[in-house]
Amino acid sequence: MRKLRLMIVITALMWVFGVVMLPFIPDPAPIHWNAAGEVDGYGSPWFVAFFPPAIATVMAALAPLLPRIDPRGQGYAAFSGTYALIMNSVILFFAAMHLITVGVAVGWPISVPRLISFGAALLIAVLGNELGRVTPNYFVGIRTPWTLADPEVWRITHRVGARLFVGGGLASALVSLFVPEHWLFVTSFPLIIIPALVTIPYSYIVWRRLHRTG
Repeated sequence: MRKLRLMIVITALMWVFGVVMLPFIPDPAPIHWNAAGEVDGYGSPWFVAFFPPAIATVMAALAPLLPRIDPRGQGYAAFSGTYALIMNSVILFFAAMHLITVGVAVGWPISVPRLISFGAALLIAVLGNELGRVTPNYFVGIRTPWTLADPEVWRITHRVGARLFVGGGLASALVSLFVPEHWLFVTSFPLIIIPALVTIPYSYIVWRRLHRTG
């Protein structure tokens, strides 16, 4: 719990920020942007101000609970620091998205697609850097039938997946800084999605290799 205090503090600050900014958010307020960076959805200022902290609150409540309800919960002790870093990083990302959406609603000169793309890329790189330290469990990591069935498949898949996530995240972050906004969706996001998709068949290939008979 001590290692998760940061996410509790961040969540509290998100609620405070929402309360302070609510009177300044127009009604309706922008809540969604298309691939070209244009607003294509509007909603209540209450949604803009309080939906992100509500999600963060749920995550902050679940974070200490997940290791207790995981059938493999005893394994969390081996990567408790990594678990806390992952959870805190996700909450920080939500806080950044909250700041961006509220900022745009009140008129700050912000490029939503570029900042979201850059933030998501950095998050993937951070998570990837920690993947190799995660031991088998049901909530965190690359959880496929094959990684959960064999600790060695889990280890190998996460070692390779960590490199893919870090490489894809850093490449996506770099692209996010220079590519025109209307090309971000087709250039930046695939770089962070493909590594996640590749690890699924890769874990099966590793499992077949280790369990080949004859």
